[in-house]
Amino acid sequence: MKNIILYGAPAAGKGTMCELLIEKLGYKHISTGELFRSLDDSTEFNRSIHEKIAKGILIDDETTATLVKNRLNELGNGPVVLDGFPRTLSQAKLLDEFFENYIVIILEVSEEVALRRTLGRVNCPKCGRIYNIYTDMKPKQDNICDDCKCELKGRTDDNEESFKVRFNTYLANVESVLDYYRRKNSLHIIPSLESKEEVFANIKKILDSQE
Repeated sequence: MKNIILYGAPAAGKGTMCELLIEKLGYKHISTGELFRSLDDSTEFNRSIHEKIAKGILIDDETTATLVKNRLNELGNGPVVLDGFPRTLSQAKLLDEFFENYIVIILEVSEEVALRRTLGRVNCPKCGRIYNIYTDMKPKQDNICDDCKCELKGRTDDNEESFKVRFNTYLANVESVLDYYRRKNSLHIIPSLESKEEVFANIKKILDSQE
């Protein structure tokens, strides 16, 4: 099965689709956001990364690529879905040095819808399950995880100011990255609809067509 680069604006639904790819198709998942957030505060370098993330600022390409490459080596064999990388043309070229047999799927979403999803996004600190208070992904009980019964938490960068920085950064880089993958004939575009089942079904069709 092909590796996947899952691309899209903030709150396009990448995390939710990654959960389904893991659950239903056995994919291994690498999220650059999670890699960064998992770094402890023991060094000034790690603290600087956390400060940049909170403000919606991109981490430099070499640092990001190194973390992704190391994580790929840890995961070993099996299909992988990359979430949040690459975000720039230079990152895309760096990735091609150590990642192959992939397709690129972009989830298209408007800025208005993405902002609403961002402000409503919460997740379980124990199991990592993602919820959204403004969509059909609400928890059964307000602010409580359906599975772990833990209190749900929002991300520090899920605010309007940080969202606008991240969304504008995405827009500034997206066309050059997409053109790069168009030239490689590996790009597939899917509308990020409210129904996660429908979006996943469209991803599955693309994967089936690659076999």
